[in-house]
Amino acid sequence: MTPTFTGEIQLAGWSESHTSGCKVTFWLSSPDELEAFRALTVRKGNTAGHRFMAALVEIGDDEQPVDKPKGGDLARMAGTFCADPKFWLWIATVSAERVANEKEAAKWARSICGVGSRADLDHDEAAANYFHQAIRRPYLDFLKTH
Repeated sequence: MTPTFTGEIQLAGWSESHTSGCKVTFWLSSPDELEAFRALTVRKGNTAGHRFMAALVEIGDDEQPVDKPKGGDLARMAGTFCADPKFWLWIATVSAERVANEKEAAKWARSICGVGSRADLDHDEAAANYFHQAIRRPYLDFLKTH
């Protein structure tokens, strides 16, 4: 398998909408790098459609991969909660939101705690404290009665 493109890219932006879906835009280092994509044609309906596999690793100013914090006990606990349909029911009792699956529950929990990943709960003391106060304790109390 020959890669279509290899090189450094920089995140230009991202967007999400109900009409155009989720998009990520990258800047290339030079216009010459665009040649790999110019040869690709637009599929039927005048929308892009070529599929690619990508593996992206964030690098720092030192040109080395940036270590992302790994999740620990709190991340695992949050993951267990988010996979439980009783947790989804509990969310409906404490908020106006309705969740129907693990992915939606995880998104809700991340939003409530103000983190980008459940792994951040193990590395951000304020988020961890809020998780205990706003999610863990109330949810465990809920389980005692349901």
